Amino acid sequence: MGRMVILLSMLLMGAMTQSAGAQETYAGAPVSTLVRVSYPDSSARFQPAPDVAEILADAKDASVVYVSGRTSTTRPSAKDEALAFARAAAARKYLVDRGVSPLKIMVNYASATDFVADNTTPAGKLENQRVDIELVYVPMY
Repeated sequence: MGRMVILLSMLLMGAMTQSAGAQETYAGAPVSTLVRVSYPDSSARFQPAPDVAEILADAKDASVVYVSGRTSTTRPSAKDEALAFARAAAARKYLVDRGVSPLKIMVNYASATDFVADNTTPAGKLENQRVDIELVYVPMY
């Protein structure tokens, strides 16, 4: 019981060295990486840029993956909600097809919200028509 309390205390302090012979020391909080993939108007075809695809190639090692589909519309509608969902679902399928466990993927979608750019310009709308993918890596103690 005493060893369990010490181990738990070490985990709660956020730092622990592995047992003798281990090569690594883990410490600190989870690390996350966020990537964005923009979509042309009315499209749900997931096509990450080469640099994003390279980052996503390691997604199977993430502890959890958050996928958020968005649109650039200013008023929510059933059609735009379906488009936001289709974008998130396409990104999820891409990840699962590349070995990410579907149990690790959390999907969220919404239209007419969460703008990251000025939605009154064509360039801003393109940035807002997107999927955000956050890869969260939790240190293993």
